[in-house]
Amino acid sequence: MKVHVSALTLLRWLAQRESASVSEITASGLMSSREASDVVRYAMRNGAAERVNTGASARGSARYRSTGVPLPEPRMAPAGASFDGLLSAWGIAQQPPELPAVRTRVYQIEDNGQDRRGENRLGKLKLND
Repeated sequence: MKVHVSALTLLRWLAQRESASVSEITASGLMSSREASDVVRYAMRNGAAERVNTGASARGSARYRSTGVPLPEPRMAPAGASFDGLLSAWGIAQQPPELPAVRTRVYQIEDNGQDRRGENRLGKLKLND
């Protein structure tokens, strides 16, 4: 979200210039060098900025300019991974089927530190006195 806001600021700044390098963006006080690099990459990925000097003539620092393409709106909530398409393509049920339950028994063993005669295992003392 912060990169999106910074990219909007950078694109407004670039719209007033023909082109600029990351060092010029940093020198203007608009943002730090690291942030400028990240923001330029973000804007380029979304088609809102482009590199001006490419190929053999690209010696020195790269220059960037605004393309005029608006940035897409940022997502408010991160999209969770969804495997529903794969599950249906593979024929796997998304909801587990209801299977008949087999008759079950639950056994619970109580361990309270006594043996069968009611005596304490450690001291052989009767606790029922």
